[in-house]
Amino acid sequence: MKCYVKVYGCQMNAADSHLVSRLLADAGIREVSETGKADAVVLLTCSVRQHAEDRAWGFARTMRGRGKKVIVAGCMGKLRGQELVAEGVADLVLGPDEYRKIPGLLLGHDNLNTAPESFETYSDLLPAPNSSVSASLSVMRGCNNFCTYCVVPYARGPERSIPYHDLEKQIRYLISQGIREIFLLGQNVLAYRHGDMKLIDLLERAARLEGLDRLGFLTSHPRDLSYEMIQRMARIPQLLHFFHLPLQSASEGVLKQMRRGYSLAEYEQKIGWVREAFPDVYLTTDLLVGFPGESEEDFELTLDAVRRIGFDFAYMFAYSERPGTKAADMAEKLPVPERKRRLAELIDRQNEVTRRRAEGLVGTEEEVFVTAPAPRGQGAMLAELKNYRPVILNHTARPGELLRARLVGIEGWSLLAEPLAKEVA
Repeated sequence: MKCYVKVYGCQMNAADSHLVSRLLADAGIREVSETGKADAVVLLTCSVRQHAEDRAWGFARTMRGRGKKVIVAGCMGKLRGQELVAEGVADLVLGPDEYRKIPGLLLGHDNLNTAPESFETYSDLLPAPNSSVSASLSVMRGCNNFCTYCVVPYARGPERSIPYHDLEKQIRYLISQGIREIFLLGQNVLAYRHGDMKLIDLLERAARLEGLDRLGFLTSHPRDLSYEMIQRMARIPQLLHFFHLPLQSASEGVLKQMRRGYSLAEYEQKIGWVREAFPDVYLTTDLLVGFPGESEEDFELTLDAVRRIGFDFAYMFAYSERPGTKAADMAEKLPVPERKRRLAELIDRQNEVTRRRAEGLVGTEEEVFVTAPAPRGQGAMLAELKNYRPVILNHTARPGELLRARLVGIEGWSLLAEPLAKEVA
């Protein structure tokens, strides 16, 4: 049996794909990199936006038309499974807590009548690296926030954190495989809690493990970030100076309707704390425009905040109705063309800020961490600054190598770096 695995959506799905790969390998199922060589296709899907669902739906239908056995797993499998099977798009559907079933279903040893394990964590499965030097590790699953536009709590269930003794085993395993950089993942990772251990305690203990040079975390809810937490983070030498803090909107009214749990003033205060503790922070965010009832004035507030706060990068989206969420039933929905117009204007505004902040770094000298060969080839390498900002290093180097380099320019949206002469002498 040969299987092709395709991933849609967030970092959690990417991390889940490594779990699925582990399960397939343990069952003797060969994972292939081309659909033409596969007997079956497994899709790890996302339902956060309609576009992600449409892409997965179309791919699954195409694979089914080519005679492949198709399993749609993940959020779409949980939320739209009956539709997928009824319309002939998928042979089998599974939610995010049912990945252990995949090998048996592919080999004909299992069926959908088997009760799923309730609120799975997969804490016994050893993780797989993202690259030869970097890996992501899920430390918790699920979400309790129930933002009015989001399906994640319905698809992935309530928050549950993995015990530290399991996480330490996984981290030590990754280090033994040559991993030097680990990102701790959770839908709301700042809410990690197992017994008396919170995320900051987990970060401090993980940083003490020998061989781990770089440590990060994703994704954070701004409400859960405290001044004390930031101060303790600043004392962890291995911690990347990178914060992803989704703002979503700068309108107080829209934030309240979204049920985000913070005000713009509180958000900006926390950004100030972060920048005080990490002056070189690489700050990214999520922004959502066209939410039901969002006025032109509300939208302008978000545009103003983008310029004022100065995000280094933003993931930007137009509102997409998600069945079953409270926002889907709200009145005053904006026409789709107006949502798209606002998104285009927001992207233009953020692109200006992104380029300006990158240009401000040209000419500086930084330490870069080499991660992998660059797709452009010609001896270039992908690398990261201490704050996780990506750069392209115009020099051949080993993944995992640390070099002093000068940032010499920008190509497209990428900063270009060249090693200092003494580094290559």
